[in-house]
Amino acid sequence: MHDVYSPSVPTAIPIIEPLRSGCKIDIYGKVDDCRHKNFAVELLSGPHIVLHINFRFHHEHVVVMNSASYGNWGDEVRHHHSLHHDDSFHLHIQAHHNQYEIQLNGELLAYYAHRFPMESVQALGLQGDFTIEKVHFSGFQFNLDWNSECDYGHRGYSAYGTDDYEPPCSVAFITLCERHLLGRSQMSLVCWRWIIVVCCLD
Repeated sequence: MHDVYSPSVPTAIPIIEPLRSGCKIDIYGKVDDCRHKNFAVELLSGPHIVLHINFRFHHEHVVVMNSASYGNWGDEVRHHHSLHHDDSFHLHIQAHHNQYEIQLNGELLAYYAHRFPMESVQALGLQGDFTIEKVHFSGFQFNLDWNSECDYGHRGYSAYGTDDYEPPCSVAFITLCERHLLGRSQMSLVCWRWIIVVCCLD
């Protein structure tokens, strides 16, 4: 497991290893006490937003889910939510083979079908009117050091959530499978993600 405590908002937290079925991200936070509240949790992949979870409070009390490729948004999925100003919350995201399971305070909020390969996710984006106490990652292989500096294969997500943010260039993901001998006859395939910049260099 890996924990990130009290990250500043906005921020993009690196996800060092690829998402797979069973991976979980738990976000513990508190909605800011302000009139025009709006916050978003996102799974990022280069210039793409793999999963966008946007809690809205002002004119509509809904959570909007969507995905975007190069700034082009898909069809919205909308659900009502139970949060109010100054509320503490626990947002749970779990990856399954065909979809994400999203829970709010222990209750199912929605299922969201994959629109991008979950293995392509590189970072967790947090922005808007809320404070984060802790982000808890579990279910990953944790074969790598999650506290080390992340090489995304592009310029990264600096200035994420601000007016100065420019999404990084496009990347493609390939998987390299290496054979490891486990005794005299047993073989195991251990898959690692490689990131290759395919359209520009930063």
